[in-house]
Amino acid sequence: MTLFTGENLSDVSRAVKEAAQRAEEEGQKAGIIDFNGDAETAARLFFKELRGLDSQKVDVIFAAGVREEGIGIAVMNRMRNAADGNIVHVE
Repeated sequence: MTLFTGENLSDVSRAVKEAAQRAEEEGQKAGIIDFNGDAETAARLFFKELRGLDSQKVDVIFAAGVREEGIGIAVMNRMRNAADGNIVHVE
């Protein structure tokens, strides 16, 4: 999984979609996890979404991060662990 982070969450979402489109153009099956910055929803559904994409046998997964405040701190910790160092910061 590649995790995209940044201050402007709409830019992060756009970068995730662009990365998935490039991967598809290169012949890879891409999956996207994007909660539109909603940390509460991400806290409930991140692992479900991740498992779902794994079961679909996608080649690559691109995920949009959430703000690191409140529950978002824990969500981002989980997302970083899942990304295993594959993190792109969007300016």
